[in-house]
Amino acid sequence: MRIVSILALLALTSGPATAAAIYQIGDNDGYGAAVCDNCSHSFDGFSADHDGRSATEKLATDGAQYTDTYSTTHPGFSPHGLETVATFHFGGLGAHWTSGKLEIDLADFQASEFGAVAAAFNGITQDFAFDDGYTKTAIHTFLLSDAVLDSINATGELVITIDRNNSSDFYGIDYLKLTDLTEPAVFMPPVMNTVASPVPEPETYLMLLAGLTLLSFACRRNIKPIGLTA
Repeated sequence: MRIVSILALLALTSGPATAAAIYQIGDNDGYGAAVCDNCSHSFDGFSADHDGRSATEKLATDGAQYTDTYSTTHPGFSPHGLETVATFHFGGLGAHWTSGKLEIDLADFQASEFGAVAAAFNGITQDFAFDDGYTKTAIHTFLLSDAVLDSINATGELVITIDRNNSSDFYGIDYLKLTDLTEPAVFMPPVMNTVASPVPEPETYLMLLAGLTLLSFACRRNIKPIGLTA
């Protein structure tokens, strides 16, 4: 029984580690028109108004409605009308964050030529002065700062705003992926209260041996040889 308990305990402690939590906005489908990551897109930079959204993306309210469009929130060149700010909302994040990263798949950012967009994570300014060039797609990764992590823990959410009021660049977004890099809690199995058999002390062994010797002597005195009379 004790061997079985030990094996069960080892199975619990040697199981796979808890996977990191991943939250995603947008469907990571290659920019909605089979455009690969970190390569070149084929959209017309003059008419621009590409719309590769799925039906689900079009109905989204978390920001997925801004993915798979080109040029995103650019009045006159976008399916989003007169909007100039795209907002992405990650909710239900809890209050345990100590490390995290955000990955964004972007297309055709040219900040040095047409101006950088004003981006913020929970109101905290971020540097989006990318110069990926036309017609390039690129995945950008941000390690979340302590200030951003504190804001997530305080609100349980991450709200990302990308404001293009000071930019005339045509650009697009395929997806945003948020990864919780916080170390998972170490699994501590419950303590198993196994009652061990008491170990006899040396005096106990001596007393037991003496008793067995007396019992053996007494038995020999009471045994009579067969065929003899008293």
